[in-house]
Amino acid sequence: MSEERNEALLATPLPPMETGLATYALRVLESTIDFVDWTVACTPGSDPSSLPASVRTVPIDRLEEGNLPVARIFQIGNSPHCFPVLQALYRFGGTALFHETVIHHMLRHCYLASNRMQDYRRELVFCYGPAAEAVENDLSVGNIPAAEYDRKLKRYPLLGRALHASHSAVCLNSYAASKVRMSYPEGRVLAIGHPLSPLPELEIHSKPFPLCFGMLGTNHPGRNLESLIEAVELLRNDFPDAGLVLIGAGYPDELPEWIRRTGRLNEREYQGWIRTLDYVFDLRHPTCGETSGSLLEGMRAGIPSIVTATGSFNNLPSDAVIRVPPESIVQGVREAVFMLERRPDLRNTLSNKGASYAGDTGSEERLLSDWKRVLRLARKPPVDVDNRISISPAWNEPPEGFTRDLNTLPVTWVFSGTAELEGPEFSSGALVTVWGEGTLGRIELESEPAVINHDGRTLCFSGNGYVSNVIWK
Repeated sequence: MSEERNEALLATPLPPMETGLATYALRVLESTIDFVDWTVACTPGSDPSSLPASVRTVPIDRLEEGNLPVARIFQIGNSPHCFPVLQALYRFGGTALFHETVIHHMLRHCYLASNRMQDYRRELVFCYGPAAEAVENDLSVGNIPAAEYDRKLKRYPLLGRALHASHSAVCLNSYAASKVRMSYPEGRVLAIGHPLSPLPELEIHSKPFPLCFGMLGTNHPGRNLESLIEAVELLRNDFPDAGLVLIGAGYPDELPEWIRRTGRLNEREYQGWIRTLDYVFDLRHPTCGETSGSLLEGMRAGIPSIVTATGSFNNLPSDAVIRVPPESIVQGVREAVFMLERRPDLRNTLSNKGASYAGDTGSEERLLSDWKRVLRLARKPPVDVDNRISISPAWNEPPEGFTRDLNTLPVTWVFSGTAELEGPEFSSGALVTVWGEGTLGRIELESEPAVINHDGRTLCFSGNGYVSNVIWK
């Protein structure tokens, strides 16, 4: 019996765009065409010819509501390539596939680059309410070093509107899923594996150093390259023939002679260079909740891996990696290498267990199983939890007849004289947190905050008072 086919939309960047999300999308689409009729909404710069012939494509800016499948999946990461995808999610809704749980870097860069400050401030107000201006001021201080600026942005994930626009979420590790789970009804968040591309025919490279330490993937401030260089410099006092190999793009030009950088590589060269290493390091901190595909590639190759005890790395099997404290990276790396050099049995265990774990989470079988679950989730209709809608002055603009008061705790809408609030069509009344001197309908207000159970869609206020929350029944 043939398997039931699904219709689904995937909004995503595609190759040749230089982002891991494009490679990820291609792997998923190639593996699932036997049971999914895909429509791919591709971002500018994508090449649809990289896809299987049976996949229908449409430029993401030409999407129209009437022609979309019920199952809509939007790939969201923290790179500018994902900005059009996020805007489409805001417009159409669906399932968010979060590669990262911090998207502030992308939003700030793209809104400011397109001179859309009001839209950026809307994102801040949505997430941080009356604190939005303070957040903006904190990020507007000039001459901040890149690493410090990166850490500041990660303090404010700015994920709120993406969570609000999606009826369900898919994450690539359980750490990320735990970060977003409370924003959805039960059963609406999945954690899945991270597929790896099949290995090409391997290209053999000679080792550039007798003892090779390595970092894989594109460099960015959160990867703590400076700490790794300092750690390797200390290790060279005991292992003078050791060197560091940086496999990927984005690394600085001026480096000591015992550091080799490869630049961006094709897949065959990339896999060959990985296999010259004796140790792989991934020392990112703080993280964006991402799964490190480059780390999984090193583990799949059987290279003993040393990581920071942070983010999704804490969910890796304890016998597959060595974790070091993020507040003591240099000393932690040095001690970890010393231990593994003294313990070849432990090094072999890391190699075998790491390869087993990466092979499983990155396998074709895991991908197929996971994506059948993803499609079932994406086909579910949106949920109206308890058939209620809550509105709060901290997040919502004041209706006519009210002003916002940021000095009250909590933030309130203030009325003086008469004012009305009209509920949605489904509402039969409201639970209203209110106080002051006056009335709500026929009910006298108290001097301290109290919840009034009001019948009827229209809330009529008179006198002088404060409203801090309304839940429509």
